[in-house]
Amino acid sequence: MTLPTKEIILAPGQGNHLQIGNSDVIFKAVGADTHGHLGLFENIIQPGGTAPVLHIHRQMEELFYVVEGEVEIQVGTQKVQGQPGAFVLVPRGTPHTFANTGKTPAKLLIMFCPAGEREKYFAGLGELLKDGQTPDREALLELMQQFDQEPVDF
Repeated sequence: MTLPTKEIILAPGQGNHLQIGNSDVIFKAVGADTHGHLGLFENIIQPGGTAPVLHIHRQMEELFYVVEGEVEIQVGTQKVQGQPGAFVLVPRGTPHTFANTGKTPAKLLIMFCPAGEREKYFAGLGELLKDGQTPDREALLELMQQFDQEPVDF
């Protein structure tokens, strides 16, 4: 028998914050909160902010929902200029990336299904990018491999 999850009620801006480069990630729900079913993160991306390399996930779907600003989302060979309300579902094995190409900060909701411990990838990335440093390629690849992320043409 599975125990019910604990309710989470957060006001705007609440949740565990993590700085990654010049972007702010706010964890709304992580795998431990949902029996591993999903994780939901809010990503506040500054113009020209840190963007992931084109990559795939083999074990999870990733979903994007643009809340504010403009986020360019590449999924497969398509590039979408995501305005508020835009939604993109990225199936497993599909190359994807995203970036704020606008002139104002953007807010992007990102959901992972199943979640696993995806928040640990972001925490590791934050460490690799701390103090503006450029991450060591091997360290970045190792982190990605630990959390179901494979670069495409890296």
